[in-house]
Amino acid sequence: METETKNSTKQAAVTANIFLKKNRHLMSDEEAHALRILIAAASQDPDQQPQLWHCDTYCRNVRHVSCDGEFGVDSDAQDVCPFLDEMLY
Repeated sequence: METETKNSTKQAAVTANIFLKKNRHLMSDEEAHALRILIAAASQDPDQQPQLWHCDTYCRNVRHVSCDGEFGVDSDAQDVCPFLDEMLY
């Protein structure tokens, strides 16, 4: 995977589809269906490189409060989660 396509939604869809094919037997019908929906959405929409961020702080999310930033978390991302300040208090 090239650097410029690392966070590409199209590349993620291809990788997720391979994962689904290899691991379908380990998933519930609901999990497989959800993954298929995400794969279809990523592959049918214009290719994007969504912003990703890291979060390694003990915030309210750890205390079972939903964090708006949880879907963008990637441990390899350079930027800090933009929701960090509001989740600390």
